[in-house]
Amino acid sequence: MAPRPLTDARAARLGLAVAAVLVGAQVVVAAGWSLTHDDPTVLELTERCLTREKGLTIEDTTGDSVAQSARGGTLRTIVEGNLVTLSVAASQDEVERLRVGYAAGDPGQRLDVRGRYVALWLRDPSPTQRQATYDCAY
Repeated sequence: MAPRPLTDARAARLGLAVAAVLVGAQVVVAAGWSLTHDDPTVLELTERCLTREKGLTIEDTTGDSVAQSARGGTLRTIVEGNLVTLSVAASQDEVERLRVGYAAGDPGQRLDVRGRYVALWLRDPSPTQRQATYDCAY
């Protein structure tokens, strides 16, 4: 039996079949990767940035019930000699709840709300101190 000549229609079907196999393989590999590797949380990304890019040391947050109630997590670090507690909120409503919780203590300029991050500084922060936390916001 002699092989049939490759017509335009057969070439197109063959190309589509090969493309479908390749796309299917990519989907399987991506699904396997996704199931076996967890994406880092916003707090983990922030911690990584503060330690690797800013050279800061991260501490556990203790003695701050407002920060510890943040669903996204909380951390403490010292930026240019000024202690800061960073809380990550899961929603804008939570940002407002954290802000109100801190506002009861009248923190003034020490409280900094930006996006879903709520920062409480030990002393009024300088612009460069604030910028270090802004650079690591996700």
